[in-house]
Amino acid sequence: MKDWRMHYHLMPPDGWLNDPNGLCRYKGEYHVFFQYSPNEPGPDGRKARTWGHYAGPSLTDLAFRGVPFWPVDPADRDGCYSGSALVEDGGIRLYYTGNVKLPGDHDYTYSGREANEILVETDGEHFGAKQTVLVNADYPADCTCHVRDPKVWKQNGKYYMVLGARVAGPDHTADTDHGEVLLYSSEDGVSWKLSKTLQTEERFGYMWECPDYFSLDGENFLGICPQGVASEEYRFQNIYESGYFHVDGDLAENQCLRDFEEWDYGFDFYAPQTFEDGDGRRHLIGWVGMPDAPYRNATAACDPYWENCLTVPRVLTVRDGRICQMPAEEVAGLRGDPLAKDPEGRIVLPDGAGDMEFSFAEEEKNWKIVFGSGDAVLSFADGLLSLELSEKSGCGRTVRKCRVASVHKLRILADTSILEIYVNDGAYVMTTRFYPAYSGERPELPVRMKEGSPSVSAWAMRTMAANEVFAK
Repeated sequence: MKDWRMHYHLMPPDGWLNDPNGLCRYKGEYHVFFQYSPNEPGPDGRKARTWGHYAGPSLTDLAFRGVPFWPVDPADRDGCYSGSALVEDGGIRLYYTGNVKLPGDHDYTYSGREANEILVETDGEHFGAKQTVLVNADYPADCTCHVRDPKVWKQNGKYYMVLGARVAGPDHTADTDHGEVLLYSSEDGVSWKLSKTLQTEERFGYMWECPDYFSLDGENFLGICPQGVASEEYRFQNIYESGYFHVDGDLAENQCLRDFEEWDYGFDFYAPQTFEDGDGRRHLIGWVGMPDAPYRNATAACDPYWENCLTVPRVLTVRDGRICQMPAEEVAGLRGDPLAKDPEGRIVLPDGAGDMEFSFAEEEKNWKIVFGSGDAVLSFADGLLSLELSEKSGCGRTVRKCRVASVHKLRILADTSILEIYVNDGAYVMTTRFYPAYSGERPELPVRMKEGSPSVSAWAMRTMAANEVFAK
C-alpha cells in the first residue's frame, strides 16, 4: 500500500483535489475535470487553484491529461473555480468562475472580490482563449461577492445557466444573509440575461454553492450545497450540506422549491455534479471531502503531498419520489476474483479494495458490520443506521446517523481509505474516508458480521488504469 492510494477512485496525481467540474461525454470520450492545486507552481510561479483533467473511453478507463488552463489572466488570476460543461456538435463549452481578490482592506465577502464567469471552448484536447461572459455588475445588487459555480445546459434551443449566490442580509453577517440561485438565459451561450432567482420561502443557510438544475424521469430538480444550515441529530450533520430540491413549475414561469433531500449521509461528500452521457443515463460524481471540516485526512502528511478523491460515478433514478444513486455498471466491470468467508467467518479484501453485496431477511432487524479491527463499524437497530469510526482511523470523524425504516439490501465499495455505502438500492448513501492500520507486503482489510447473518457476495477489485501508477 502506498500512502493510502486507491485502486478505483479518481485521485489527484499530487496536491489537492476538490469539486468535480466539466463532466461530460463527447465523441465517445468521457471527461472528468476537477478543482486542482498541484504541488508544482503554475506558469507564473504561483501555486494556485485551477482545473485538472481526466479523460478516456469509459468511466473506469481514464487517463490524467494534465492542467487545461491556469489562472494567469486578469479575470481569473486568483483561481479557476468550479464550473460545468455543455456539449454541442462543434465541441465542448466549459464555463467556470474566475476568482479575483482586489488589493486593499477588504473582507472579500462584501467587498474586494470579483466573480467572473468565463467560457473556454475545447475539443477535449485543445483549449481556446478565455472569454468573460458575466461580471459582478451583471448580478443582482443585493448579492455579496460570493457568486459562483455556473451550471449550463440547453433546452428548446435556448441556453440556461444557474449560479450559486450569497445575498446580503440587513446585518451583513452569516446569521442574516441567505442563499439563492440565479437563473440566466441566453440565445448564444455568450450574452446572458438574468431571468429570475430561485430560493425557499424560509431562509435555508447563508450561501448556496454548486447549483445543478436537471430533469429526471419527467421531474425537475435543483441540486445545491447550502452553507449555514443548523445541524440536527439525524440530518444536516456536516458543517456544510449537499442535496436537492424538487422543483414545481415551468422554467420560464414561477417555480417552487420543496422537499430538500440530502445526497449523502456520510462524513465526506460535497459539491456533486450530474451529467447525461448520451446513453440515457444521468450520472453523479461527488467530491469525497468536506470544506472547513473539523476532521482531517491522513494523506495530508504524505510526501509527496496529496489529498482527496472523487466518488465512483453513480447512476440516478427516481423511485417513490426519491432520487436513488447506485454505482454505474462499469464499476462492476472492475470486479476480480469472488471472495468467500475465511475460517474465522471474515471476508478479507486484498489491498483493502472490494465490492460487497448484502441481502437481509425481513425479520433481520439488527445487525453490525465491522471493518478492520474496529476501524469502522456500520450498524442497524431500531430503524437507525449508524456509521462509527475509531479515533485513530477516523482522524477526527466520529459517528453519522440516518433514519431508515428497514434495510433489505446493502452494497459497500471499499477502496483502501474510502467506504461508499449504498442502502436499499441507493435510496440512502453514506460516504467516508477512513484510515485503517494496514501492514504487510499485501495489506488486507477484514470485514466481518459481528451481529446478523445476511447472504453476502463479495469480489476483489482490480486497479483502474488511471491509478496503476500509484499501486504498489
